[in-house]
Amino acid sequence: MNKILFIDTLSTGLNPERCAIYRIGGIFCEETPDSLSEKCRFELCVRPWEGARIMDNSLWIGGVTRSKMLYFPDSRTAFNDFFRLVTERVNIRNPKDKIYIAGFNASAFDVPFIKGWYARNDNQHFRDCFYVQTLDLMSLAALALINERDAMNDFHLETAARQLGVEPVKSEKYSCIDNAETCIAMFRALKERLHLGEDRHYEKTEDVFINHKI
Repeated sequence: MNKILFIDTLSTGLNPERCAIYRIGGIFCEETPDSLSEKCRFELCVRPWEGARIMDNSLWIGGVTRSKMLYFPDSRTAFNDFFRLVTERVNIRNPKDKIYIAGFNASAFDVPFIKGWYARNDNQHFRDCFYVQTLDLMSLAALALINERDAMNDFHLETAARQLGVEPVKSEKYSCIDNAETCIAMFRALKERLHLGEDRHYEKTEDVFINHKI
C-alpha cells in the first residue's frame, strides 16, 4: 500500500529561504493495486514568519491581504497542526513507513517550501515523514503529453489537466484542496495513459559513440 499526500501551497514569493507559506492544503490518500482511496483532507492558513519577504502578486493569487494575514494562526501553531495530521498517518520511527508527496510542480515549488517550514520550526523529521522522491505531476504530464506539447499554449495545471481529459476542480475562491482534487484525477489519468506497471517494448540502437578507449 502506498500513502500519498496530494498537496498545494501558496507562498509570499518564490524563494523558499526568504518567503513563507501562507496557505497549505491537501488530501491524504492510500493506494493499492486496485484503488486510490481518500482518508483525510485539510487546508491551513499560516501567518508568515516575522521578516518574511512578501510579494503583492503572490497574495493576489490567494485573494488575501497583508492585514488579513495578521489574523492567521502563527507559523508554529499551523505547522504543529500539519505535523499532527502527518504523524497520524505515518510512524516516523519506522523507516519503511513514509508518505509520497504528489503535486503539480511539487518538486520545484511545494517541497522546498515544506522542507523550509520544517527547518524553521526546528523539526528534523521531514525525511522521516516523506520519501525523497516526489510524484511531480508536471513532470509526469510532460512525459505523457510529449507529442502534444507543441500544440498547447502553456503548461499550467488547468491546461495540462484538460489535455489529459480531466476537468479541473475550481471554486469561486482559490482552494488548495481543489487543486489537490485535480491532481488526484490527473494521477489516475496519467497512470492509465503511461501504462504504469506494464512492460514496454524497447529496441536497442546499434550505433554507439565513444570518445575515449577504455
